[in-house]
Amino acid sequence: MIVPNAARFADARKVLRESHQRYNIGTYRERSQHLILKYYFEPDAGKHEIPLEGYIADIYSGAGIIEIQTSGFGALRGKLEVFLRNYPVTLVYPSAIKKRIIWMDPDTGTTAVGTYRTVQRKRFSILSELLSISAFFGHPNLQVLHFLTAASDYKLLDGFGKDRKGRATKTDTVPEELLEIVSLRERGDILHMLPFFVGQTVTNAEMEEAFGLRGRKLWNAVKFLENIKVLHRSGKKGNRFLYTIAG
Repeated sequence: MIVPNAARFADARKVLRESHQRYNIGTYRERSQHLILKYYFEPDAGKHEIPLEGYIADIYSGAGIIEIQTSGFGALRGKLEVFLRNYPVTLVYPSAIKKRIIWMDPDTGTTAVGTYRTVQRKRFSILSELLSISAFFGHPNLQVLHFLTAASDYKLLDGFGKDRKGRATKTDTVPEELLEIVSLRERGDILHMLPFFVGQTVTNAEMEEAFGLRGRKLWNAVKFLENIKVLHRSGKKGNRFLYTIAG
């Protein structure tokens, strides 16, 4: 666990507000999560978007590289293969464990702010993403930071139904408060975050319930845990596979 820096997060949000003044929300050039995280980890814009080894590093300060990825870790494999040879790399992944919706009426310009809903299981969403880079997980030059926030989803009232909320367009996700930063460097860190104990036997259904993941995302998470030898398949119960948490 890394202690969040509330003052630095507030400063990064000031940069976001300045960006909002230049562009309408949902139309400005850089998504809010990416912008806030970039300025949180490096306030000096001169160290952003640096050409390096044939790639563009989100942040390069001379001491190391920081990459911010909100999804699709597979796109980082080429970068990581090159960067990790010579540089310490921090990969930052944001998740909102508290979320609210702010509805924007495109006709009147008015907004309606919803109440926060806590979704603690979102902290396990990173397990699905990590499958794409499981070959690099545990590398001495790699640190993964799970950046847990309270955030607002901005949506347009342009959908179906009387309330116009069905299949409404989401324009942006804006982190409002930094709650936790979890450091994941090795399999022991993954073991520590799981809601199971070493030696416990679990089914896919139990992991689905605990992680809040389904379908392909659950499969990805299980496969990642198998790849780093946190899980091993230990039999069947009916038509369901059994997995044991390995110490």
